Amino acid sequence: MSMNESLRNSAAHVFVDNLVAPSLDDETAHHLRDVLRLRDGEVVSVSDGQGSWRLCRHMASGQLDIESPVEVALPRTRRIGVAMVPVKGDRTEWAAEKLVELGVDDIVLLAATRRAVVRWDEDKWLHQRERYGRIVLAAARQSRCLWMPTVHANVALQTLTSQPGVAVADIGATSIDASSVNIVVIGPEGGFDPDEIGTSARVGLAEGVLRAETAAIVAATRMVAHLPR
Repeated sequence: MSMNESLRNSAAHVFVDNLVAPSLDDETAHHLRDVLRLRDGEVVSVSDGQGSWRLCRHMASGQLDIESPVEVALPRTRRIGVAMVPVKGDRTEWAAEKLVELGVDDIVLLAATRRAVVRWDEDKWLHQRERYGRIVLAAARQSRCLWMPTVHANVALQTLTSQPGVAVADIGATSIDASSVNIVVIGPEGGFDPDEIGTSARVGLAEGVLRAETAAIVAATRMVAHLPR
């Protein structure tokens, strides 16, 4: 399904709590005024992050003047997501941003597994949950998302793999069947030990060994490409 032309051509896209009387919080007002430097009267699209949106004019005062009626986009027939064990550096953050751009619904940050290099305590997880929320918000704005992706943090691997529709990326496995897989699990730098993933379904993404962030993008691309349009 192609993007609505008015949505695509808006000067910016933001999220608000109330579409009936849309108003900007301080962070969003700063984003439009000081980061994007919008001019008085430029048209922005505003969404509630739950599929509904409308056009408004952004005024120099920070007010939003309603320009069009509320429109509603139907949700997709199924959600898709990618789960990752965080890896060192900023590669997991980069992957999260790109997953939003691709149209993933759920981004799952897994708790440290046996071979994971990155190990966060509870305070660090709290900080990272907030940080990834900001990363997802920025990417959702840029991509004109109408449905805000959800970040799930510090999720145990076994909790996830016990759910239906979840498969672990594994070299040599059958290529991904996008019709039956809803979440692909990507391992850390050292991979998973066999007993950590047990009898979980496996999916192959490429012939070679992919970096974690590359594997996440390949998995998401294949799932998105096969969603009903």
